[in-house]
Amino acid sequence: MNSKTKYKITNEQVAKIFETAGFGTPTAVKPLDEGWYNSVVIVAVDKAKYVLKVAPHPSVAVLTYEEGIMTKELKYYALLREKTNINTPKILLEDFTRTVIPCDYFVMEFLEGSVLDKIKLSPEEKKRVDGEILQILAQHHAITGEGFGYEQMGLERNWYLALKKMNRAMIDDCRRFGKSCPLGKKLNKYIEQHREILESVSSQFVNYDLHGGNIMYCEGKLFVFDLERAFWGDYTGDFIARALTPPQSFTREEKIRFYLLMGYLAVMMYTEKFSRYTPFNKIWWLDVGGTILYGDKAFGALRRI
Repeated sequence: MNSKTKYKITNEQVAKIFETAGFGTPTAVKPLDEGWYNSVVIVAVDKAKYVLKVAPHPSVAVLTYEEGIMTKELKYYALLREKTNINTPKILLEDFTRTVIPCDYFVMEFLEGSVLDKIKLSPEEKKRVDGEILQILAQHHAITGEGFGYEQMGLERNWYLALKKMNRAMIDDCRRFGKSCPLGKKLNKYIEQHREILESVSSQFVNYDLHGGNIMYCEGKLFVFDLERAFWGDYTGDFIARALTPPQSFTREEKIRFYLLMGYLAVMMYTEKFSRYTPFNKIWWLDVGGTILYGDKAFGALRRI
């Protein structure tokens, strides 16, 4: 998928990366259309396959929370491997020197399988997979933090301050792109209204993007990848990718927190289209649709609760 942030890496640059690292000379290079931020390439060296992920060029304007997220993604892969039994791709190489190519990148193992939202499961297998995803989330949330928010933006001492800062960054990003952010201003009012609830939240590791497109199904096993949106804070945000309504077991306070993070997702989708696309790109309109869907649902619920 075309995006302003995706670096257009050449076959010559791919060869330089793999030859410099000692993997050998690529025999096939296939850019993946999936992904809206980084460039992702499948690289074959004889019979071996690898995945090359390349960050945007440093000169490209990105959102505030996106600055330096590749280093955090790799850190979180290591964290999940250390603290959980969640399957993640093996990282084979990382390079942030920008000496081989002018961008940060890493190489990970190629997984034979398909993303979960592109396969049809039997009712029994779907039930098993849904249960395993809940276990994956439970393991995420069992990892506790010492601060709140995005590490790359600096952690705060409580979730109220972190969410307020995260939302403020989106408003400021819109301004950088010459746009206003009415949804961000609306969300800020609800953040202030529920300050006491937010200040009571504990810090847990939150994926915030664990949907079927970020889970590989490989011979019955699930592999989690793309940890770019992860932060430290409120676990309720991890249930947004599961459903548009919170789990029935949630308390009133948890529901409020859930819808606040759904509102933040709407603000994020509203903002990110300005840095990545033009109105001639269909993903621009997917972001518009997501903004309306999540925004209407979140702010409608917050008005009623």
